[in-house]
Amino acid sequence: MKNILKILFSILIIFLSSKSFAAGGLEEGPATSYKITMTKLELCTGAPLSDAEDVTCTGSVVVGTGSKTFDITSVTAGADVGTFADTAGLPIGTTFTHAKPTMTRTFTIKGYAPTDTDGTGNCYCRTETDATFNSSIGKYKSWMRGVCETSQTDAETNAEEQTLYLLTDGSDISLCANDACSSKTDNQNYDKDVSGDTDEYGLAMEDPSVSKDTFSMIYKFTTPYTVGITAPKISIAFGTQRGIQGNEYSDGLCVIGPYYPRVQLTVAE
Repeated sequence: MKNILKILFSILIIFLSSKSFAAGGLEEGPATSYKITMTKLELCTGAPLSDAEDVTCTGSVVVGTGSKTFDITSVTAGADVGTFADTAGLPIGTTFTHAKPTMTRTFTIKGYAPTDTDGTGNCYCRTETDATFNSSIGKYKSWMRGVCETSQTDAETNAEEQTLYLLTDGSDISLCANDACSSKTDNQNYDKDVSGDTDEYGLAMEDPSVSKDTFSMIYKFTTPYTVGITAPKISIAFGTQRGIQGNEYSDGLCVIGPYYPRVQLTVAE
């Protein structure tokens, strides 16, 4: 008998949708490279979900641990992630209802998002290798600079791999205006705008403190999975056509970060 479970979830990055900037608007665009590092994967028999940041995994069984970096835009990404999870030895008869992935807060991404403040479409915000965070406020409080290009073609051609970070919520976020983030707009509000579509974007996501370098999420299987005699196989498919989010917060100035890559996780015997 075959049991197939599917979860659609956004593996990261539910985190980059701040609702506080007065100018411009948040827009999404394609990522041609999207590297993440997974450190742990757990299956859960339940999850209390006391609030949107409660990532408690009841009856946790760890099926993957260590540190594995992979590019989810790669055609082999699903197989690469699948090798991280070892489902042999799962307790027969146990029913799992949720999954809890844990990843580092550091991502390497290449791509762009079409953004502009005046409706003229004059800023395609792209990734830039040299852009970094402000050391005085830290990488988890600096929203990294992107580069405004005047055409989609230039954005696609000139996009470079950029290291980006999962921010910590607060009213002390800085918007970086240059590569070194020495020029910045301080004291901006940042709050994760988690989608209400829990089937696609998960049920809970941790808001880690600035001292923590990993974060976890909770997703619910569309159908509970009960372990049988045969060890299940985990396969994963990714979509990153809306994998980057940008915001032109002032004319010619934009910040950029990761957005929801769609993930289809299938568990089958």
